[in-house]
Amino acid sequence: MKKIFAALTAAVLAVTLSGCTSTIQNAMTGYDFTEMNTDFVQLREPEDGDTIAIVDTDLGEFRMVIYEDYAPNTAAAFIEKAKSGEYDNKPVYGVMKDVYFLTGGEENEKGTYIGRTGSDGLIANEYSVDLWPFRGALMSFSEKSGYGDARWFVCNTDKESLTKEAVDELKKSAAEDEDPIKREKLLALFDKFYEVGGVFGLSGTVTVFGQTYEGMDVVEALCNIPSETNGRASEDVMIKTVTISEYSAGE
Repeated sequence: MKKIFAALTAAVLAVTLSGCTSTIQNAMTGYDFTEMNTDFVQLREPEDGDTIAIVDTDLGEFRMVIYEDYAPNTAAAFIEKAKSGEYDNKPVYGVMKDVYFLTGGEENEKGTYIGRTGSDGLIANEYSVDLWPFRGALMSFSEKSGYGDARWFVCNTDKESLTKEAVDELKKSAAEDEDPIKREKLLALFDKFYEVGGVFGLSGTVTVFGQTYEGMDVVEALCNIPSETNGRASEDVMIKTVTISEYSAGE
């Protein structure tokens, strides 16, 4: 595994959100990849009764399924805040072109973008070998490594890092693993990232707790809002409402 994570380190994206860089601590070193389900949860159709978030924005609507079983604390906090209206009429604050958009927080009196007051509101990251920052993933954010707060972001694809060469390097390292089950599943994971897109460098560093299943074109548009050099959006685009509901295949 050492070679795999050496290759991973080379692929990690130093994620800078609105001028705050989160120190990377990677939880994947503790993952049991033999337990990973390669019928990836996020790529399945939602089931009737699943909790969903319907996000209405200035650029259109998109919908995400929320994984309460995999990230119960993060999901519960998000659902509570959405139901209370805390996420309504919030600007898209941070953007990395093509890669992600960030919202859910606010500026304090000093002009700093925050998602909590002090340590109040911090939620320890919840990691799962079955959830990944694939294209359309919903994730929590805090500048404090290992935690999230009220802020959340959705990713598109980091095309500069998720190249065929980078994936081939990861696969080459995985192919040397002595455990045949782990080797097979890692190869499947890397192939799936290259197939569907995402931000592989975020793997094991943030909580993934949802997945866009409808309106990915809107997510792409939000990830391409013009931004300043520090990552702050330079145009006013609002998240108008976040509504919690249940998925129904008939709708």
